[in-house]
Amino acid sequence: MLHSKVYTPQDRADSIYQYVPFDVPAGVEGVTISMRHSSFLSVIDLGLFDPVGFRGFSGSERDHVAVSEVDSTPGYLPGPIRAGTWFVSLGLHRVDPDGVTIEVEVTLGKPVFPDANPPSAKPILPPRRKLKSRSGYRWFPADFHTHSVHSDGDLTLNELASLGAERGLELLAITDHNTTSHHRFLPEVSKFSGINLLAGQEVTTDSGHANSFGHSQWVDYREATDRWLSQTKNQGGLLSINHPLSAPCHWRRDTPSGIDLTELWHSSWDRKTTEPFEWWRDNGSKIPIGGSDFHRYTSDGLPGEPTTWVEIDTEDNEVTQDQVLAALSDGRVAISADPKAPVVFPLEDEMAIDGGDGMTLLAPYGKKTLITKDFTTVSGESGLYSLTDSNGMYHAIGFKK
Repeated sequence: MLHSKVYTPQDRADSIYQYVPFDVPAGVEGVTISMRHSSFLSVIDLGLFDPVGFRGFSGSERDHVAVSEVDSTPGYLPGPIRAGTWFVSLGLHRVDPDGVTIEVEVTLGKPVFPDANPPSAKPILPPRRKLKSRSGYRWFPADFHTHSVHSDGDLTLNELASLGAERGLELLAITDHNTTSHHRFLPEVSKFSGINLLAGQEVTTDSGHANSFGHSQWVDYREATDRWLSQTKNQGGLLSINHPLSAPCHWRRDTPSGIDLTELWHSSWDRKTTEPFEWWRDNGSKIPIGGSDFHRYTSDGLPGEPTTWVEIDTEDNEVTQDQVLAALSDGRVAISADPKAPVVFPLEDEMAIDGGDGMTLLAPYGKKTLITKDFTTVSGESGLYSLTDSNGMYHAIGFKK
């Protein structure tokens, strides 16, 4: 079956999501979709729905995808090839002012899949950095925003997790765009790489992105923000507003009061500016976290740039998803420029500074303190702390709930 149509800016104004229906008879072994369009000025997102619901999303990253009962293209879900009406989803992310011709070809039959997670070398783990903590707790260095080949990243899951582990991280959230296809692989990848992995989905639209953490079911990016929140909460997860100031992907959506987290430190931040702090204060002062938004070498921060430290109620090296979510929900977090950088973090009733000798600490109540030791503590008040060098560059953000 071949579908060909010219889509115009008016089509996008009517609905950013357009659908191409096709029928699948009983007994089919797989579905293959090919998509092409005529305009380099247009950005078209590709997705797939079967008669029951979501089967995958690849955005503008792929123009050829397939699903079968036992395998699928990264970003898509294997499962029963149900008889009935299926839909190719075309997201009109950007449309040429003169229109764009989009062609969709559907092929029914058994697809051939390359190995999406081929063998790779096991990582060499560096010594663990241990921050002081309360009895029965431990601080874990984490990155809460990364991407793999299951959306628009370049690395396989094994490669991404191994890179994070080799950089000194002990916890990594893999948050591919609008899909959960990577979730089923995470236990095996975690065992291989020696790093704890948190299931995530970056719910992605042209008016803002949000990370949904710690769930197993897909969150529908086509819905309103409050539906993202309820779908996440109903699964016991947490929702975070991503890079709210990073145009063109900055946050322009409603902000329901129940949103838990804000990606205060994104790898795109000019660390001599205060705009993220101002946005944070003006938009509910949610629990702050950081994320590299790593997709590939050279284009983003590496995993752990920045690093979010999470104090988890264990002294072991392995943690559960529920333990991570509880720590985030409780605000037991701190953010540093990378896994080896200075850290400002709560320690009992005080705030501790590890590695900040020669830097200046700004407390929530406006007091500035010159740090003169490699490790020291100051009195702890609720709110946001920051650590800067003599050039005004931010190196750490602390938080006390």
